[in-house]
Amino acid sequence: MLRKVLYKKFEPLITKVVSFLADRGILPYQLSFAGAALSLLTGVIYAKGYLFLGSIFLLAAGLGDLLDGPLARLTGKASSFGAFFDSTIDRYSDFFIFGGLAAFFVWQGEVFWFFVTLGIILGTFLVSYTKARAENFIKNCGVGIFGRAERILLLAVATFFSPLLKLVLLVLLIGTHATAVHRILHTRKTLEQTPNS
Repeated sequence: MLRKVLYKKFEPLITKVVSFLADRGILPYQLSFAGAALSLLTGVIYAKGYLFLGSIFLLAAGLGDLLDGPLARLTGKASSFGAFFDSTIDRYSDFFIFGGLAAFFVWQGEVFWFFVTLGIILGTFLVSYTKARAENFIKNCGVGIFGRAERILLLAVATFFSPLLKLVLLVLLIGTHATAVHRILHTRKTLEQTPNS
């Protein structure tokens, strides 16, 4: 949801940026790999306790994720495999980011927040999985408000202003699982309304 809103608001700027990248021969998969590499670095930075610095790298990683799709469309390289590949890379990135936070809490001796972070990792994977699996049976299952863009932005804000971190983690824990459940219920309702489902 947020990704679509941001794209509409900043479409002229995004178009200029992706045109600049395309003119220099940058390929969409290179942006995807760069985003994953920055996500891994973000996780390492979080694990070491540099939350503010991590928030900067997280936003940079998120920028790569925002631009790879428009770049693929501009260069005529958009494909079903490309979308699949990008989604797969995103799952690695999610694990790097939240895995780094989990490691931070372990080293701080905060076991409860370690398990909260593990719950968020599970929730992020379920949000993605329920959509991907549902769309084998229904046309669209992009419902819910805790998509990847929302998660990244919330975590970036929370680690930029670290006193907010634990509150935001609880919001992410509840929000990701609520979104997964929303998608399950949406799929069931849609299938029940579809003849011969």
